[in-house]
Formats: sequence, C-alpha cells, structure tokens
Amino acid sequence: MRFVHNIKEKIRYKLYQYINSLICYGQQIDKYHSFCKNAQIHPSAKIDPKAGIANYSDDSELIKIGENSVIRGELIVFADAGKIKIGKCCYLGEGSRIWSADSIDIGDRVLISHNVNIHDTNSHPLEPLLRHQHFAKTMSDSIPVTNNFNIKSQAVVIEDDVWIGFNSTILKGVKVGKCSIIAACSVVTKDVPEFSIVTGNPAKVIRRL
Repeated sequence: MRFVHNIKEKIRYKLYQYINSLICYGQQIDKYHSFCKNAQIHPSAKIDPKAGIANYSDDSELIKIGENSVIRGELIVFADAGKIKIGKCCYLGEGSRIWSADSIDIGDRVLISHNVNIHDTNSHPLEPLLRHQHFAKTMSDSIPVTNNFNIKSQAVVIEDDVWIGFNSTILKGVKVGKCSIIAACSVVTKDVPEFSIVTGNPAKVIRRL
C-alpha cells in the first residue's frame, strides 16, 4: 500500500509541475503579446519574462528589436519623444535600462552587460523651480506628454560589435565607435573612438585595439 501511495504522490507532483508550467508559459505568451503591441520585435528575438518594454508614446514604430537579439532589461520611450532601435544579435542584460527622449540607435552584435544605464536625456530640468514643477506634474498627471520643462536630450549612437561592461553608464549625446569596449563601472560622457577600450569616470581611452 505504501508503494501505491508513493506512486500516486509522484503522479500528483508531476501533474502539478505540468499544469504550473502551462500557466507560466501562458503568462509569458501574454507578456510577449503585450510587448509586441509596444514595439516591433523580430520573431527570432527573445524577450525575457523579467524584461520591461514601456512605450509611453503608444507608437510601436518607436521601439525596434532586430533578429536574434535577447532582451532581459528595460526599454522606455518617453511620451513626448524618443526612439530606440536595437540591431541584430544584440544582448541587453538583466537590470540594464535604456531610456529615450530623443534617439538611441544600437548596431549589430552589441553586448550590453547587467546593470548598464543608457540615457539620451537628463530626464529632469536643470533649473530647481522647473524641476519641482516637472516632478509635481509627473506625480499628479503621470508622465507629461509634452516637454515644457526645458529638459535636455541628445541622441546616442552605439555602433556594431561594441561590448559594454556591467554597471556602466552612457549619457546623452555620446557616440561609441565600432568594436570598442566600455570597461565595467565606466561613465561615458564623450564620444568613444572605434577600436578603443575606455574606462573610468569620466571614461578615457586606455588602449587601442
């Protein structure tokens, strides 16, 4: 009898695992469909269930993800402006954030590690009074749909075959040349020449490849 009881328990557990996997898979499918409404995602791209895609402009043309790319981090396009394009065979690590109020253009085969920040905007005004007004507007009416607060934004370009190390930050107006490496924990405030390794805060070239 104990043997039969153990068999029944194993069958119940296997059924539980199977049903749970179906529920989780269904949740992933639902989330993927939600992502597709916010972005143009190539069918071969992989969107991790923990990823986030927020397109506050409601125009799916403003976020494009190329074939065979893997997204585990967060993409945000602001309501008043912004555009994100990610090329082929790219990787965005967990905890990384790409926020756009202007334009962020990422080439092919770009590897972005975990906890990386790429922002083409200050996100808030420099002037204290405007900054408070912007904060109050955001808290009361959600994200503002127009930039009436003199928030500075400038396009970011990351060319093909760039590798960005963990905990790095790339700020507005920066162009990272092809095949360059951004060392871990760097803060990039100026253009990076192609075939270069940069490190530090602010990041400086330490070696040519």
